[in-house]
Amino acid sequence: MQFNGGSTGALPGRLRRAPRRFLTAGLAGLLAGAGALAVTTGPAAAGVTQYVLPASVSYTDARQPTHAFPATAADVPVGTWQADGVKHTSRAYFTFDLTPYRGKEIITAQIVTGESAVADCTKPRKLELWRTDTPAAPPSWNTAPAVREKVGDVGPTAPCPAGYLELGVTEVFRQAVADGRDSLTLMARIAGSHEQYKHFGRRLKKPGVSLEANAAPDVPGKLSVAGLACAAGRLIGTTTPVLSAEVTDPDKLEPYAGDQVRATFAWWPVDRPTERTEWTSSAWHAPMLAQYTVPGGLLVDGGTYAFAVRAADEHASSGWSPECRFTVDTTRPPAPTVVSTDYPSDRSYPGHGGPGIAGDFTFTSAADDVAGFWYGRSGLTMYVAAGPGGTATVSYAPDEYGPDWLSVQAVDRTGNRSPQTRYEFWVRNTAPTVTDGNPDGWLGQPREFTFAPNMTDVVEYVWSLNDGTERTVAADSAGAATVTVTPTEVDNTLHVRSRTRDGVLSGDAGYAFSVRTAPFVTSADWPFDGTTGAPAGTEGSFTFTPAMADVTEYVYAFGRGGQRTVQAGADGSATVSYTPADAGYHTIEVFSRTSAGVESDRVGLAFSPASVAPTVASEVYPRNTTGGGPGVPGTFTFAPHSSVTGVTSYVYQFRGEPERTVAASPDGTASVEWTPSAYDNEYGGWVEVQVRARTAAGVTTDAQYYSFRVDPQSPLVTSDVFGWQGGAVVGQTGEFVFTAQLPGTTEFVYAFDDGAEAMVAAGADGTARVSWAADSPYGHSLTVRSRTASGVVSGPAYYNIFIDPS
Repeated sequence: MQFNGGSTGALPGRLRRAPRRFLTAGLAGLLAGAGALAVTTGPAAAGVTQYVLPASVSYTDARQPTHAFPATAADVPVGTWQADGVKHTSRAYFTFDLTPYRGKEIITAQIVTGESAVADCTKPRKLELWRTDTPAAPPSWNTAPAVREKVGDVGPTAPCPAGYLELGVTEVFRQAVADGRDSLTLMARIAGSHEQYKHFGRRLKKPGVSLEANAAPDVPGKLSVAGLACAAGRLIGTTTPVLSAEVTDPDKLEPYAGDQVRATFAWWPVDRPTERTEWTSSAWHAPMLAQYTVPGGLLVDGGTYAFAVRAADEHASSGWSPECRFTVDTTRPPAPTVVSTDYPSDRSYPGHGGPGIAGDFTFTSAADDVAGFWYGRSGLTMYVAAGPGGTATVSYAPDEYGPDWLSVQAVDRTGNRSPQTRYEFWVRNTAPTVTDGNPDGWLGQPREFTFAPNMTDVVEYVWSLNDGTERTVAADSAGAATVTVTPTEVDNTLHVRSRTRDGVLSGDAGYAFSVRTAPFVTSADWPFDGTTGAPAGTEGSFTFTPAMADVTEYVYAFGRGGQRTVQAGADGSATVSYTPADAGYHTIEVFSRTSAGVESDRVGLAFSPASVAPTVASEVYPRNTTGGGPGVPGTFTFAPHSSVTGVTSYVYQFRGEPERTVAASPDGTASVEWTPSAYDNEYGGWVEVQVRARTAAGVTTDAQYYSFRVDPQSPLVTSDVFGWQGGAVVGQTGEFVFTAQLPGTTEFVYAFDDGAEAMVAAGADGTARVSWAADSPYGHSLTVRSRTASGVVSGPAYYNIFIDPS
């Protein structure tokens, strides 16, 4: 497309960014709108492109030479046109405001318009654009402004009518801005004598200019080094500081980002300015914080340096910023010394001071530029400024008795920190000794507590129970005191501090004690120490005794069983009997209840009845292994535990079947026969049988759990065509051969892809053939079971198939 002549093609020239392509390809839609469009960019861009509408639009009419026609409509007439039988000839004037572009460089400018009506498309387009003087008011035909130069012909080869016309006007806008003009007026007219003929007339849409202008970036500001704002005498504690500056650019239109800018950092030793080093960043949207890290090995301790920054976009650069000077100081001060006469560092028992008793600690640094000290017990969290001589004194009160410490670190005026000094000392335990006169007292019973001092000259004690009111009791001549406390809660803390004649308080004794309310449980049959007790099935007993007054009953439960209640005797105790059905881990939980309905804490205990479960054996179905098979009978023999006599029968149950009883022979053993009718696929063929022995005395032992796996005797499946590795395609037909492993197989039950089951009879040799054609690619499956005439079913055989995609 030609730049000066117009067409409906794309803009020429340098590569445009994606947002600017929108300005070109979509400007026809923008012609009817108003406002500006900011275009932001990739790394190579500069300037801001706006779609600028004229500040004023008007046209003149030779028919009415003294009248001006300011236009607010979407289009204006150009050339000769006829209305009500009267001939009119018009020229259109468009004035653009240039004040936003003062001091800027015009990069590109392109006027864009279109035709809303054309008198005769058989005639060539003779549309011209001229620069004129800017009139003070919309001109008439007679007061038309002076014409200065022709800008160009608009779209001479574009289709007719053209909804989109464009013309490059970069130079005329650039010159107008360079001349310092505040506005630019363009006139649209029909060329020469063609202007008098209505066949060349047309109506133009209100034009706009796609204008890219650029201002130089601002001089960078807010310089900082190593995170510190530039200032006179600035010291930094690193030889690889980060140099920073804020970079801004006037070319910005919210809410879009502005120009892409680069920052150039220059730095040099102040005493050797010729050793200047420069580094330029990559481009990024302004405003931005530009940063540069000085590489290691270039700055030295004690050296004074300066740096400055300037910014540049694609077309212009700012001036250099004022320089920022700094001196490198990386010398760390030595570790400080710490002394305290109140808390010497000897760490010897019983120590010094006490919890809550403040002591003075003096920090001293040998550095001549020390500024202060960071200190703390759990981290360096507090700061104190150094005084004359590089010292500081702080007050610190320990919270607890025993070993304590302060960590201290000196810091110089640069911010360099010294190694830490850990000052260790021992805090004396000043809390009084508390003696409980009735440690087994029940809830609500008074008990005496005696306080004895761990400080000299104690005259009284300040005490409280839990969060209760604080009270005071005087000390006797020996410094001791006694108080009576009636606890109403299970868990308690008695807070006690002594006070000397001088008013010094000790640490808090914080004496914790608990009042038991849960009952005591004992059993002669089942100990609670982890050893086994009486065998399962044996009746035993548990005795409950109270830890509260006025206990009238106990609520207890064994394992997951329901709660039961037993009345207490006159002495508050009760005994219950229990016969555990199984051996192993058992629990009992008990709480007591008073006549007023007050419930104690619960006590939970564990005990273990011994196992006297019978033994189980089978040759066909050995324990914990695979044997037999569907339809294969097996004999299971039950024998009593060596400690159990008088067994008369066994109660047994195979999983999924009802419980059954078999009588024992005179020697106490019994045998049963069991035949699986099918392979239990849900449990992978595993079967469990539970067996209990029952004696003539009515005792039933705990259960023996015997597990075994039934051999599935699944059929074999083969195919010469189909397999899991592929090789067959959609529509290909092949056979599967089923070979029975289950004796007496008469048929096979099979299904493809979990579909409906089908049956095929087994031949005399125990085989069958099934033909199948793949109807889709990728994975398929085949499941096959064999079945006998009596209904015995084998385990399944799974066959995976892969059909190659076409």
